[in-house]
Amino acid sequence: MNRLEYNIHKIYLIKAARWLMLTTPFVPLFIGANGVEKSGYSLLASIQALAIVFFEIPSGYLADAIGRKKTLVLGSVLGALGYLIYSLSFSFSGFLVAMVVLGIGQSMISGSDSAMLYESLVAINKTGEYSRYEGRVIALGSLLETIGAPLGGLLAVASLRYPFIAQAVVALIAVPAALTLVEPDQEAHLRGRTMNLLPALKRSLLLDRTLLLLVVYAALVGGGTYTMAKAIPYWYSDSFGNSAMQLGIFWSVLNLSAAFFSHHAYKVERRFNPAVFMSIIGAVVSASFIALGLLSAYPAMVVLILFYCTRGLATPILKNYINEQTESQVRATVLSVRMFLVYVLFAALFPVMGWVGDASGWSTALVLAGICFAVIYGSALVAFTVTKKSA
Repeated sequence: MNRLEYNIHKIYLIKAARWLMLTTPFVPLFIGANGVEKSGYSLLASIQALAIVFFEIPSGYLADAIGRKKTLVLGSVLGALGYLIYSLSFSFSGFLVAMVVLGIGQSMISGSDSAMLYESLVAINKTGEYSRYEGRVIALGSLLETIGAPLGGLLAVASLRYPFIAQAVVALIAVPAALTLVEPDQEAHLRGRTMNLLPALKRSLLLDRTLLLLVVYAALVGGGTYTMAKAIPYWYSDSFGNSAMQLGIFWSVLNLSAAFFSHHAYKVERRFNPAVFMSIIGAVVSASFIALGLLSAYPAMVVLILFYCTRGLATPILKNYINEQTESQVRATVLSVRMFLVYVLFAALFPVMGWVGDASGWSTALVLAGICFAVIYGSALVAFTVTKKSA
């Protein structure tokens, strides 16, 4: 086997360390048990998103300039450190430090991992299979979340702190995997690297309006799905109470749905042109927020399963649209711009949802979020369609 093919398996391990999440459904419960209200948690989550925002584009730029492997190693180390701090924290300030460290670590990995995967596939002549491999990566991640949530629930029954201690151990898996990655065409590519990527970035992103709008739309969809994931624990608590085990099981069902559709995303991509696919995704995401706020508990659960099926399709397909349009030397930077916009949107919207949720109920917050997403998805899709017709 070509040694670059091993990169694919190592990226799977890095993703596994990030996606075997024992903590995700229980973060609001854990923080709340330590005296932080909903609005305080929303503020913490937004600060974490802002930490990602601040470092997202510089980290992608750094990955393109000095190598994706180095930023992946740094991000993996910070990920393990962040969960260690989490597990030792008892107050708002401790959680704040943990979230900032995790945010920086996440920014170092996002963009770099997908760029490394794409470039490795290019090197072994499998470029056209990116959406298949990215779909497998996301499916693996969703399956691991499916496993992780109930395992975290079992630990949380004993103590809400135990899932965070275990998560720090899981995060360490990424460190040796990142250390043993091989840069594709390492010597030639590194010789061609420069810290001045601005001309190529301007040419690729700012002057190519189609690529710019693809990045913006993918970011809007990512912002919507990320916001929903953060909102579900509060919706579930309002609808069913604070049972950690039941929430973990439901979280597993959602992620299993996403995993199945991620695995088959490349088949769906062949059946739709980009504009049609993007319009369907935008409609489902925005309508899901509104439905979740208006429907009773059990019909809303069905909507959430549909939402996660859509999420499983959206990420690999939209990333592939971007990769096909992007120059190699700025790939990690462009993908980081997408994530930058995801967290800008989340950081702007989620605190407002927290304040509305405290004042008027979480259902009202969900409906308002759905209306906001419907407006911005519609506007972005119109701009993309007009640009494609004029190109």
